[in-house]
Amino acid sequence: MEKQTIGLDIGYGFTKATDGTDTVVFPSVGGDATQADFDNEIIRSGAGFKITLRGRDYFYGEHAQKHSRNSMALFARERTEQVDLMRLLFCGAMAELDVEGRIQLCTGLPIDWFADEAALRDLLAGEHVFSVNGDLRIVSVDEVVVVPQPFGSFFDTILDDFGIFTSSQFRGKVGILDIGTFTTDYALSDGLEYVAKSSGSKTAAMSTVWRQVRDGIKVNHGLDYELHEIDAFMRDGRKVIVQGKSHSIEPLIGPAVDYLARQVLAGAREFWGKARDYNLILLTGGGAEYVKERVQAVYPHARVVRAPHLANVQGFRKFAFRKFGG
Repeated sequence: MEKQTIGLDIGYGFTKATDGTDTVVFPSVGGDATQADFDNEIIRSGAGFKITLRGRDYFYGEHAQKHSRNSMALFARERTEQVDLMRLLFCGAMAELDVEGRIQLCTGLPIDWFADEAALRDLLAGEHVFSVNGDLRIVSVDEVVVVPQPFGSFFDTILDDFGIFTSSQFRGKVGILDIGTFTTDYALSDGLEYVAKSSGSKTAAMSTVWRQVRDGIKVNHGLDYELHEIDAFMRDGRKVIVQGKSHSIEPLIGPAVDYLARQVLAGAREFWGKARDYNLILLTGGGAEYVKERVQAVYPHARVVRAPHLANVQGFRKFAFRKFGG
């Protein structure tokens, strides 16, 4: 069987994977697969599969958030120590893509935690045996490469679907600013080489915005939400329902985004200064669209990459194709 080339991004907020044709995204949450006491046949959510791994049944993603009595999420740098959850999220991603057999993949880590690269590579490499709704699956990871997280978006921008370099404008200095869930990463490419001394991570990220909005909702309406629920509110109408009535959370979002933008720009100045000799700065990650105008006011040569919330994982797949062949 021919090897499949996979891009995989197991992030603190969401797990994303692509085979170049299909892309899947779900919250990086897992939990025990508990049987519902009552099954409503009017509406079925269809939110994921039941994964059996090493003799235990699990839900993952939205299904785990909704139904698992004991759910677990990724926490900061300890992701490489949360072996069971990492394997579950990997298996869930392969189930969603309907992948089995031999694969080659690329994934990433935040820049300040790239020292964990070998541990993550060892965790993912080799044979994974699991069941999807009772059907046995075997996925063998023959090759795996781990790169600094923001370089996924850089690869997505400079490589085509076959991993071929497409443009000479990126041979100069290019900054990549990746605003993720719990970290914002700053990476510099100079002559297509990664420059570590001008790269790093900061903890101000989209979760900073979600926490401020959540706290405002609690004060104003007496409701307490999980961070992933705030993310959904911000993406879907920017409203909450209180006793049957819709209330806008727009007044809470603006100040929180302004604060995040100030933190993001402070980090950019620390790593890059005024970046006057940079060809451009690429904005990526789930927070890119929120802060772009504020960043462009300081760095007018900054631009948002195509599909910023997916650019890293798409670039991972392209780089794996280039590195390992296809």
